[in-house]
Amino acid sequence: MELRFLGRKAALALELFLFSVSFLQEIPAKEVNLLDTSTSQNELGWLPDPPDSGWSEGQQMINGTPVYMYQDCSVLSEGDTDHWLRTNWIFRGGAPSRIFVELQFTIRDCKSFRGEMVSCKETFNLYYMESEQDVGIQFHRPLFTKINTVAGDNIFTARDVEVGSLKLNMEVCSIGKLQQRGFYLAFQNSGACVALVSVRVYYKTCSDTISGLAHFPETLSGAEGLTVVPGVCLKNATEETGVPPKMHCSPSGEWLVPVGRCICIIGFEEVKGRCVACQPGFYRHSLEMEQCLKCPPKSFSRSPASTSCPCIQGFFRTSTEDQTVACTSPPSAPRNLNFSLAGTQISLWWQPPLDRGERQDLTYNVSCQRCHFLVCEPCESSVTFSPSALGLPKPSVIVDGLEAYTNYSFTVQAHNGVSGLSPASHNSTSFPTWVSVGHAAPVVVTNVILDKRNDSSLSVTWLPSRLRSQSSVNYEVLYFEKGEEKHYTVHHLQKPHVTLANLQPDTAYLLRVRSITPLGPGPYSQEQEFRTLPQDTGMLPGGVIVSIIFGILLFLGLITGLIIFRRRRAHHHRARPCHNGYNRDEMWLKPYVDLQPYEDPRRGVLEFTKELDPSIVSIDTVIGEGEFGEVYCGALHFPGKERIIVAIKTLKSTYSDSTWWNFLREATIMGQFNHPNIVRLEGVVTKRNPMMIITEYMENGALDTFLRENIDKFSSVQLVTMLQGIASGMTYLSDRNYVHRDLAARNILVSHTLQCKVSDFGLSRILENDVEGTYETKGGKIPIRWTAPEAIANRIFTSASDVWSFGIVMWEVFSYGDKPYGDMSNQEVMKSIEDGYRLPPPVDCPSILYDMMKVCWSYDRTRRPRFREIQAQLDHFLSSPHLLRTVADFDPRVTLRLPSCSGSDGIPYRSIPEWLESIRMKRYILNFHTAGLNTMESVLDLSAEDLKQMGVGLPGHQKRILCSIQGFKE
Repeated sequence: MELRFLGRKAALALELFLFSVSFLQEIPAKEVNLLDTSTSQNELGWLPDPPDSGWSEGQQMINGTPVYMYQDCSVLSEGDTDHWLRTNWIFRGGAPSRIFVELQFTIRDCKSFRGEMVSCKETFNLYYMESEQDVGIQFHRPLFTKINTVAGDNIFTARDVEVGSLKLNMEVCSIGKLQQRGFYLAFQNSGACVALVSVRVYYKTCSDTISGLAHFPETLSGAEGLTVVPGVCLKNATEETGVPPKMHCSPSGEWLVPVGRCICIIGFEEVKGRCVACQPGFYRHSLEMEQCLKCPPKSFSRSPASTSCPCIQGFFRTSTEDQTVACTSPPSAPRNLNFSLAGTQISLWWQPPLDRGERQDLTYNVSCQRCHFLVCEPCESSVTFSPSALGLPKPSVIVDGLEAYTNYSFTVQAHNGVSGLSPASHNSTSFPTWVSVGHAAPVVVTNVILDKRNDSSLSVTWLPSRLRSQSSVNYEVLYFEKGEEKHYTVHHLQKPHVTLANLQPDTAYLLRVRSITPLGPGPYSQEQEFRTLPQDTGMLPGGVIVSIIFGILLFLGLITGLIIFRRRRAHHHRARPCHNGYNRDEMWLKPYVDLQPYEDPRRGVLEFTKELDPSIVSIDTVIGEGEFGEVYCGALHFPGKERIIVAIKTLKSTYSDSTWWNFLREATIMGQFNHPNIVRLEGVVTKRNPMMIITEYMENGALDTFLRENIDKFSSVQLVTMLQGIASGMTYLSDRNYVHRDLAARNILVSHTLQCKVSDFGLSRILENDVEGTYETKGGKIPIRWTAPEAIANRIFTSASDVWSFGIVMWEVFSYGDKPYGDMSNQEVMKSIEDGYRLPPPVDCPSILYDMMKVCWSYDRTRRPRFREIQAQLDHFLSSPHLLRTVADFDPRVTLRLPSCSGSDGIPYRSIPEWLESIRMKRYILNFHTAGLNTMESVLDLSAEDLKQMGVGLPGHQKRILCSIQGFKE
């Protein structure tokens, strides 16, 4: 009983609360009459009991209106004063189960009888009885149920009767839970002087209404509780997403508690509770827009109810620009195209167009054509543009590799974001500029190579001159027997190869080559030494026989040693327990290919790579600059196959022998890898300049740059998927005993499907600009911020040192390309690592991944996990994404501090933007500025509630900011 009582109290409290919420928007109920005696034009014909005394019907003037009514005044009677009056049968039909009875009556003050009455009361009783049909004149008092005792607030006296002014009383009673088709009302008078002026019986409905652009039909009210009524959206309106409109009909016939609403469909706006079409010149393209907006500049909507404003003729929008953006046009043509010619190199410059098309993304494309008797064709791929032929941000370019005695035509096209949408692109192109190239200066001959030899001749080739005119360049070859420089021989040639005949067997010869043009001879190439073969006598020399015998003995010794080694190794594995760490004696594992055995490294390259015909390679645009030269986007055109987009790494023309050797070495390494998470080598070009390494094209470029351009756009699962791909590629490399030594986000490339692939297999990085944080040692440069401490101190490179680097890559990924260790110097980084310092967790980094980072950064390399274990863990996280929900705690004591800062009062930051950027909260710089916080001292007293009011809603971000502030106080 106690629980039921509490339940009723709670329900009553809820109804009172809902009533109070909707009171200001209350819609009055509609009352439907079942009986109203005030409008009756005839006698009512009700049944009195007893019939001869008591209630009597009559017509009286009430306030100037004739009304049929019943009255009973048996105050002075000495007999039975229990008088009843029953109405006729009231048909309820489909009316609700709750009925209301409104009584208008007069009642006389008992004191006004001055002691003459026998008995007197000032109340009477109201009863009802249900029945399925009219029972006629049958009247059984016990079948009636009492509704209420009715008392009047206004009672009249004899004086009121004399002056003819009676005060009417009104009483409204309700009957609930009616079930049968009809009912009777009965009035019991036991000694009052009362007159029933009018009786009205009615029920209530929630009236037909419109609210929140939804129509709600007339609804019968329920006996108890609220009735949920769904609404129907008006014409040209639709439901708000996920919240259909509805209201609640109360027992008293009032609409309460509106939930949800409708909103106008696009192209319409709400005006005075209706959806009205947008007028011409206006549009509404999104449900989030509250009203129609005026069309942006250079666009117009000609019909009502427009959802967009098309651009006027000659103006356009890009596919990434929505309807709120103004339309723009392609730029006009560049102006005043000029040039200066130096040999076969030309510098072009021009002025920007007068009309930029009202856009800021202006670039230039330079077109080159080679002309002969007014017939022009595109320039060959040997003509190079610096920095590029396409997408130039500045109005200048340098063109190199032109041919002597040739005419060229150059045009410059201005380009912006909408140029590709306009059919009149010629309007953005300058008039052609004609250039005639004269004599070409001679160039240094490079790459003099021994093609074949015997005991009396040497065949030598070299790279041809870049001049394509065969009549404009010759070659001069000077050679002599080693030690006999005074007795030399000179050959003049038109082709880049020569066969030197009638030479001495087993003799060394020195050779130099230079090119000759109409401007004169060029400098000689570096001196090359070649030796003829010994003369063949038909017998094996004694040295050869000794070498063969020694080789056989050495082979037998290797076989014996291998057998003994395997037996000991098997015994050792059976004797020791399993161990998941790295062997402490494990040293740097060399890559499994070495070019040292090859006299000509290019022959070693051809064993592991595919030499491509340069004619199927086309170079398009520069996409970057690598260690060896420029990197281009280009294509391969295999006959009968589709065009393949590729990346082309070129070897700069001023390369040294060591650079050339490293270039070929990287191609050899890549040619032996075949894994979906390692950049695929398509082939090489080594027989012509420029030499090329051709790989698959990765549309999104380097991972660090890609993440910085897409900050906070990926979920934790997507970032872990990227790391899983990198771990898979590194597992493949470590299983093949290959150590990368330069694993970093900058050396990870990203495809259009966000697949990450390991790249850059040059084991030593020779950078002209030290932007990657390297530390000079006698053994070369090392990327300090990504390198394990044992590799920095002792140059010990293992798969474990690659695991350390992988931990840094994980940090880079979850910090969206931030620089590890901020602005700390290399010496500060090394000292901090030795002191046990580790990077703090990035913003919103899952704690389980930060734990993995810290394990990868174990100072003892034997405690670091293997790549196969890391890959398995990341696979597990992807299959159980709920493990990524917990965010790593942020410790302000390990926040990166900028050594250059000189804040006051112990605060190591000069400004709020600098502080927020250091803790990866720079997205809130505007929030702090809007809140009037402009100095570091003004943030010291901030609370979580303050941050919430400023718009910092995420609890993790509040915690990070407050922890940093607490660090200032400590």
